[in-house]
Parts: sequence; C-alpha cells; structure tokens
Amino acid sequence: MNLTKNQKIGIGILTFMPIVFFIGYLLSFFLIFFGAFSDISQNTFDGDSGPTASFFTGFALAFIFIILAIISGLAAMVLHILHVSKNEKLKTQTNGQLLWILVIILANGIGGIIYYFIEILPEPAIDSLEKAQKY
Repeated sequence: MNLTKNQKIGIGILTFMPIVFFIGYLLSFFLIFFGAFSDISQNTFDGDSGPTASFFTGFALAFIFIILAIISGLAAMVLHILHVSKNEKLKTQTNGQLLWILVIILANGIGGIIYYFIEILPEPAIDSLEKAQKY
C-alpha cells in the first residue's frame, strides 16, 4: 500500500494521539489532588462547602482527556488493522497479517507504534529495492 508523505504523517499523528491524551489525563488527575491538597493546606476546606471549583475543573479535564484517548486509540487500532489487511508486502508472507493483527490488538498502543515504524514509515523505494535484489 503506497502512502504519500502527508498520509504517513497523519497516521503517525493518530498513532501517538492516545499517548498525548493520556498524559493530559494524568496532568488533570494531578490537578484534582493538588487542588484538594492546597485547599487543605490553606485551611479553606470547609466540610459543609463541598468540593471547590478546581476539583470540578480537574475532573472535567480528566474525563475529556480519557474519552479522547479511548476514541483516538480505537481509531488508530482500526486504521492499523485496515492497513495490515491491505498491505501487499504482508500478504506474501506466511502468517504476516495474522501476526501483525495480533500484535496490534494485544499490545494496543505499543503494537500500533511498532507497526507504524516498521511497516508504514519506511520509504516505498526501499521496499522495491529489496524486491529487486531478491530476483
């Protein structure tokens, strides 16, 4: 499957987006706890007043980031599986497609990154040169 440079960049961005969103989730999660700890340390925590606005801000951000990570992770997994099924290089290998599909599904985030660097990113000229050297 021949992809243009822009398509490869787009697939690469989609491949790494779940990691970026997960880091955003972790940062917003820490925002919740550091906001609660700062309220306690400043003695502004009232048992009757309930959670502060920083708690709800952190919770909303954490929720948004985790939903975006799930959606982008599923989209990347589907895109990689579609690419595996249409990859002519893997069709010639015995069990090549099956192996990559299992790697992508079982090692979801890391498997997609590995597949991107091994199968999608290399230039097609290198693949055609390897084919020419086999004959």
